[in-house]
Amino acid sequence: MRKQRNRVLQAITGLCVLMLLGACATMQARSVSKSGFLGDYSQLKEGGDGKALLVYIDPKADIKSYTRIIVDPVKLYASSENSMENVSLDDRKKLLNYADAALREHLAKNYTLVREPGPGVMRLRFALTETDSSYVALDTVSTVLPVGLALAGLQTAATGSCSFVGSAGAEAELQDSQTGKRLMAAVDRQVGGKVTGKGDKFDEWHTVKNAIDLWAERLQTRLAEQRAK
Repeated sequence: MRKQRNRVLQAITGLCVLMLLGACATMQARSVSKSGFLGDYSQLKEGGDGKALLVYIDPKADIKSYTRIIVDPVKLYASSENSMENVSLDDRKKLLNYADAALREHLAKNYTLVREPGPGVMRLRFALTETDSSYVALDTVSTVLPVGLALAGLQTAATGSCSFVGSAGAEAELQDSQTGKRLMAAVDRQVGGKVTGKGDKFDEWHTVKNAIDLWAERLQTRLAEQRAK
């Protein structure tokens, strides 16, 4: 009887854990609009399962030949209605700094991060995008911080009526650092429910944080796949 009770308790505990994890998770949106950050979108096609909504990979690119990478400051593109105006410049930077730190942390596992173009050096351009309407580029870019410090900053960001609470978009492009030739590009959007913790200001930023984590991990995975070919 006691063993059966313990199994029931374990099952209930496991279900609660899954519910908590599900509350923080994001899922891919059905569609995404283009912010203008990438400029030319004509090469991008539907990504398919497990990939960004729109994807381009140069079939002739020799990704194995690249061992170093420049990460440009992360930029922010918001809607022309611009609910990000309700978020302070300082909090916008905290958001972009976390994106920058997450990308660098994942890329540093396989690449040397550098600042100057050269042979065997890729350049990553990355932007967070706010909503599915006409966009404007905000005068906000990331600075380089360790991921722990960037996360601590995001946890102190104030709440506000920001569409990043429920969804977050991103556009990314990898170029040859010397020629500017596009090697890979992607456009994606993730959506998620608001976490309902009490008194935790960071709850409202969980969707965008989880989306950033997903994109950083997915970029690392795609590059590994291309190097394995």
